[in-house]
Order: sequence, then C-alpha cells, then structure tokens
Amino acid sequence: MLSVTQPTTMITDYVLAAAGLAFGALLLRSRGGSKPALLWSIGFFAGGAAAAIGGTYHGFALYFDEATHRALWNSTAGLIGASAGFMISAGILGLPEAAAHKKRWLKAGLWVTLAGLAIQQLRLSPNLNFNHNDLYHCVQTVALFLFYKGAKSTCQCSFR
Repeated sequence: MLSVTQPTTMITDYVLAAAGLAFGALLLRSRGGSKPALLWSIGFFAGGAAAAIGGTYHGFALYFDEATHRALWNSTAGLIGASAGFMISAGILGLPEAAAHKKRWLKAGLWVTLAGLAIQQLRLSPNLNFNHNDLYHCVQTVALFLFYKGAKSTCQCSFR
C-alpha cells in the first residue's frame, strides 16, 4: 500500500497545479498572436508545474532519497520564480493599453497572493489537518483565477 506523507498538502497542491495548467491552456488557445497572453500562459504553466512537483514533494517524501527530495524542492522553487517572472513580464507588456477597469482583476490577484503569502509566512492554519500550506494553496488557486480573468481582459483574447 502506498503511503502519503502529507495528503491534504498534496491534494491542494495538485488542485493548484490543475488550475494553473488549465488557465495557461485557455490563454494559449485563445491568444491570437498576443505576446502578453503567451507570457501569461507560460507563467501559468510554470506555476502549474511547480505545484505538481510540490505536491509530489509533499505527498511522497518517504519514497525519495535526500538528493532527489532536494532536487524536487529546488525545481519547485525555481518554477515558482519563473512563473512570477513571466507573469510580471506579461503584466508590464500588456497593461499600458488596458483600461483601468480591466486592471482590477490583476490588482485583486496581487492582493490575494499577498494575503496567501502572509498566511504561509505566519503559519496560519485552521487546524492540524489543514495546515498553512494547504490554506495557502487554496488562496493561491483563487489568486490564479483572478490573474486569469485579468490576463484574459487585458490581452483581449478571443474565446470560442
């Protein structure tokens, strides 16, 4: 029987991964030549990959030697950085032509992300079975949705 070390953290990580990959695919499919949409897509894909690897890191720690475990975590951290870099680049490139009311989604995504980071850094958790990482993953999934809405509106993507 397979043992999972942190099942809730693994599941919330995998939900975050699915959201990132889905939002990236939707933007990529509809981008119509928009460079910001391509950058947003890559950012979502990198974030989704980070969460998938992070879920594996948290869920199956017993099955990895120290070097592999470290490599998984380093990959997760690197992909998180890449995701942020691509999303910031997309925002910088796409915002000048976006109307103020379209920017509200991006601002909301940023504020929700900052709230999630505070939850994680302060180690806030509703109970022992749903820790600060789990809560952060849920909050960040909402932030990704807000970023997706912002990317979609500022890139003027066409959805069929």
